[in-house]
Amino acid sequence: MPYTTAYESEFYRIEVDLEANILRSAWLRQIDEVEMKFGGRKLYEVLRDTGVERALSCGQSIGVLSAASKDWLATDFYKMLSHTFLKKLARVLPTTVFHRIALESVVTRAEALGLTNFMVKNFTNYEEALAWLRA
Repeated sequence: MPYTTAYESEFYRIEVDLEANILRSAWLRQIDEVEMKFGGRKLYEVLRDTGVERALSCGQSIGVLSAASKDWLATDFYKMLSHTFLKKLARVLPTTVFHRIALESVVTRAEALGLTNFMVKNFTNYEEALAWLRA
């Protein structure tokens, strides 16, 4: 079964393949804090409503996140995701070292706070991320 679009805007897309039990999302451009929170809530809603257990998030275009955005991601966002059926989250991060480290620190903090009850792995390559999800 091919992916079907669950949500799409000018800055974010969420697609789901229910048969493969995989969701994939992609930030389509640099975003601000309001857009990031809106997209994060949409991702939570789609995961909650579909029961999908594996997700691939492509954040290569996300840009620089504010301290408030990173704080929201590390606390509220990962706490929300832990209330879904999510088991594996593959994140395709930007190739820019600064942006990648900032996004990696968000998950490290969420894990340290005990807010993730699913596996998270970071990648710089989409195909490798998808292969890990399917394994």
